[in-house]
Amino acid sequence: MRSIPSLILILCFSVQTTLAQNIWTDPQGDAVVRRTDIGNDAPLPAGFDPIDLLSVSLDGWMPVSPSTDLYSGSIIQGDADFVRIQIVVDGLVSPPGPIGLNGFPYNPYQFGDRPITGFIELDIDDQKNSGGELMPIARSRYLANVGRFGLHPTGSIAERMVQSGNDFDGDFFSGPTFEQTGSEFTLIMCGCFAPTIVSQDGNMDSLFDWGESWIVEGRFFERFESFLPESFLFGGSDFGLFDPITTLQFVHDPIFDQTTVTLVYQITNAGAALAANEPEQPIDLETSLNHTSIEEALDDLIIGASFTSGDLGILTENWQGNDRTDYRDPSRWSVTALIGTAPTTPQPLSFYIWTDTGFDESYADFDFDDLVTSNDIQVVQDFINDNDGTSIDSDSAINDQIGTPSFAFEFHFYDLNYDGVVSAADFPALPCIPDFTGDGVLDFFDIFAFLNAFTSQDSQADLTNDNSWDFFDISAFLTLFTQGCP
Repeated sequence: MRSIPSLILILCFSVQTTLAQNIWTDPQGDAVVRRTDIGNDAPLPAGFDPIDLLSVSLDGWMPVSPSTDLYSGSIIQGDADFVRIQIVVDGLVSPPGPIGLNGFPYNPYQFGDRPITGFIELDIDDQKNSGGELMPIARSRYLANVGRFGLHPTGSIAERMVQSGNDFDGDFFSGPTFEQTGSEFTLIMCGCFAPTIVSQDGNMDSLFDWGESWIVEGRFFERFESFLPESFLFGGSDFGLFDPITTLQFVHDPIFDQTTVTLVYQITNAGAALAANEPEQPIDLETSLNHTSIEEALDDLIIGASFTSGDLGILTENWQGNDRTDYRDPSRWSVTALIGTAPTTPQPLSFYIWTDTGFDESYADFDFDDLVTSNDIQVVQDFINDNDGTSIDSDSAINDQIGTPSFAFEFHFYDLNYDGVVSAADFPALPCIPDFTGDGVLDFFDIFAFLNAFTSQDSQADLTNDNSWDFFDISAFLTLFTQGCP
């Protein structure tokens, strides 16, 4: 084992080299199947491997040749005319085919036997009180589903997550306000349409295969749909929607067996002009026949925010009077991710099977103190004691467990093993604190996992629990690391 002085040097060097990265990472190997259909038995292909999210990055971007190739270029620091959003997942995944919505047939496995679905939500103003989706759309977004994994986001936003089926009441003002995610834009892989293949390589059989690189086209990027009633934009799939036709690049790396999904889209109309190889056009309300951009959508949002009221007014009130030019730097944006796949056959009210989420989350932290201790076990035990045999217990028997009605269309945050029952089997195992990778071994990888958490100010790395990330946390980690775990 390395000495403490050498570990300090490694830590300090790595902190300096990782601070500038605008990337969110998720542990490899944590993907699990979380079905959303009543009965928890929606069919998947035999031997299906849950889609495992590894990272999402947001970068200002400048393509080398914007009008012919959006995906080759360089990262731009500060204000940029384009944003590049990259999703990296483990293994081979294909673009999602349609899931039977909007008049399209049910064919999610059109492009391969492991289609990726999901929503990468972008908080452009880094303000959790503005943006989100109202019901019923909100039911398929991050805060409504992160609890299926026994996870909650760190910080005050955790109070808004869904913890049980009782939270899906359709009343925004009754709480929790899981509709209020803070996101203004979303990269959507919803299966709501049939993507068009723009280019493909390999064997050209229109099935995304090992080592191939594709570009597909569709409405993969949108401003939050709930703003439609107050929007004046036209040219999208419906009046008031900002969901322009965009492309996604899918690239499978056969060496690392990872798939990277990339969206490049213009932040400004100057970027749109470069992509079209035309003179720049002014901001207007048209989103299909002429230039459009994120700034154009923000301009409409800022104007329309003054006319909203009720629950939509709460989602938009912080946008009143803003300046659209303040949001050209993607390094100031934040992101959440919810990904999965689709059943092989249609399921009533259940379009998706979730497999992974991100980022900055705590597992089995039922008392929301950013630590997993015996107190979290007591929270589950108290829940069982208080509700066993009552009206919220679907088995109606006093048997030291609480059944979840309509599982898995509904769920409970405390049901860690996702079997539809909250019982002693869901008591969390108390962690080895310095084992940041969670693999039961203390090694060099734990040091770098700690560094990633430390530099991103993840609460897991606040080992002194004082809401600051400083040398005392590094010292506490080194002490725990050298002591080892039982």
